[in-house]
Amino acid sequence: MQRLWVVLAALAFTATASEVKQASIQFVGKSYHYRFNLEIHAPVEAVRKVVTDYDNLDRINDDIVQSDVLERYDERRLRRRMWLKHCVFVFCFDLYFVEDVEHFDDGTITTTVVPELSNFRRGYSNWRIESISATTTRITVEAEQEPAFWIPPVIGPFIFKRAFLKEVRESGINIEREANRATPE
Repeated sequence: MQRLWVVLAALAFTATASEVKQASIQFVGKSYHYRFNLEIHAPVEAVRKVVTDYDNLDRINDDIVQSDVLERYDERRLRRRMWLKHCVFVFCFDLYFVEDVEHFDDGTITTTVVPELSNFRRGYSNWRIESISATTTRITVEAEQEPAFWIPPVIGPFIFKRAFLKEVRESGINIEREANRATPE
C-alpha cells in the first residue's frame, strides 16, 4: 500500500511539474547565445508576477546571490542588478549584471546589459510570457551575452552547457512553485 502512495505521488508530481520544451546554448567566438522554452503549470499573471519580482529572483534560482531594482524610470522601464555565483568542479563563476529592462504590452520583456556596470561586454535577452490555457503558461527566452571574464577553452563551454540545462530545469520548477503558491485555489 505504501508503494502505491509513492507511485501516485510521483504521478501527481509529474503531471504538474514544469516542462523544458526546448533548451540550447551555442558558443560563437567570445559570445554565447541561448534559447529556452518552458511550459509552466500556473496562470500567466502569476508567472509574470514571479519573474518580474526583481528584488526576489533568488526564489527561482539558488545561484542568484542578489537581485534588486536600482532605478525605476517609469512603470515599463527600470534598471536591475543581479549577482549570480555558480561552481562546477573547481571552476566558479561570478556573474554580475546590471541591465536595463523594458516591459511591452504584448507580454515581451527585453533586457540590455549595461557593460560598464557588469562583467559582460554586451548582452541582451528577450522574454516572451504567454498563456497557453487558464492554468498553463509558456516562457520563451532568447539571449546573447559576451562575458568580460575568462572562460577556460574547451572545458568552459562544456561547463556552461551543463550548468545551463540544470539551471533552466531548476528555474522552471521554482517559477511554477512560486506562481502556484501565489495563486488562490
